[in-house]
Amino acid sequence: MRWIALLPLGLALTLAQSLPWINHAFVIVLENRSYDQVIGNPNLPYLNDLARTYGLAARYYGAAHPSLPNYVAMIAGRTFGSRSDDPSQRFYGPTLVEEMDQRGLSWKAYMQDLPYPGFLGDYAGSPVLYGKKHDPFLLFPAIAHSPQARRVVPLHQLFRDLRENHVPNLAFIVPDLCNDLHGAPSCPLGPALDQAGDAFVRHLVTAILKSPAWTGHSVIFIVFDEGGYGPAPGPLYAGGRSLALVVVRGAPHRVSQELFDPYSLLRTLERAWHLPLLGHAAQVHSFAPFFP
Repeated sequence: MRWIALLPLGLALTLAQSLPWINHAFVIVLENRSYDQVIGNPNLPYLNDLARTYGLAARYYGAAHPSLPNYVAMIAGRTFGSRSDDPSQRFYGPTLVEEMDQRGLSWKAYMQDLPYPGFLGDYAGSPVLYGKKHDPFLLFPAIAHSPQARRVVPLHQLFRDLRENHVPNLAFIVPDLCNDLHGAPSCPLGPALDQAGDAFVRHLVTAILKSPAWTGHSVIFIVFDEGGYGPAPGPLYAGGRSLALVVVRGAPHRVSQELFDPYSLLRTLERAWHLPLLGHAAQVHSFAPFFP
């Protein structure tokens, strides 16, 4: 790894940190909240309780604005230059799930209000609460037009998989436009939107923590796709400051001020599963400091 020697010592050491094997990684993606809109917000009591109990990445940034390129970055290691939420965009290149398939690792994407597995429409629901802009897997034709598409399933299947202990190695979870805090015309307004989203995260996390899949080798990542439009500390962090929560069984509470972004999530999973690093995942911190 000759390139590590060219990095500042602190960054090189962080990039080189090892990660334990992860049996089950639960990734819950929420929407459009800056750090100061979450931490200390009385309408988000459960998220704040998690931040006080587990790992808090206090300088987590989106990779870009608006939402869609951040989701793509989480599984591909790059945004492909996208600066649009247009769901007609298509992306070509290797992804995390293709790496997982090659290594014999399992995955599912659980999308709330998806009508059925592998649904390829841009929007769904009455009122509309599912949007493909938050579903990166089906933006890649190599996944969307293959049998893999049926691994993108409605969210209710997660609860069955948890009960039956059939949880894949990667469970990528996206609530609908109300429950992810994004909002839509049919959603609650203001504090009520936050309260509903916070309660839904509690429902999800509680189900995971009570399931047979929650072992010492499992982790829950709760990340926001992007924050506000403030200054960026570098080109890989152009999506505004937000936060990420890392829930690891047996790990002490920790607040990290290191820089993290969607590529950090990808790097963490690839390092834990001994997969090649895609794109910018080779240039960022992993979440290794939050693991015991």
